[in-house]
Amino acid sequence: MMRRSIATRCFQTGLAAALVCKVAGAQPAPARASCSYGQCALGIVPAWNGLLVTQGASHTRVANLGFFWTGSLDRVFAPDDSALAYGRRAVRVRRTAAVLTDLGAVALGYAVVRGVAKGRLNSGDRTVAIIGGAAFAVSVPLQFSADGLLSRAVWWRNSAYAAP
Repeated sequence: MMRRSIATRCFQTGLAAALVCKVAGAQPAPARASCSYGQCALGIVPAWNGLLVTQGASHTRVANLGFFWTGSLDRVFAPDDSALAYGRRAVRVRRTAAVLTDLGAVALGYAVVRGVAKGRLNSGDRTVAIIGGAAFAVSVPLQFSADGLLSRAVWWRNSAYAAP
């Protein structure tokens, strides 16, 4: 992982350090000279299977933070270590949420199928259904948390294109 610049560390440390950073004149990393905001800035677009990360005004798909499983986003956020850190956290949280969602759906499905086959839910099937429902319920706020982390990663990546 690349070393964080003084500006990056300043912008991550909070209000007390913000004054010191302001006095020191710290700014977000400058944009790459070969790429304009219109060509290279990232965006987030909802899709049926997650959140697409798009690039430029043409909204070219560059990655997907999937609901069911997601791959690494390192190549999208690689030059900026703050964006990379948030992107990695988004993937980690989304993967945890995906496991809980999938296990919850399987457990609920199992309980429903058993209940329909038997005409009623016995105590074991109810327990499986409750565990499945709880896993699914816990996964929802985690999915939203991953969305927020992805948003921060995109914000950090796009801060490279801010006007001085």
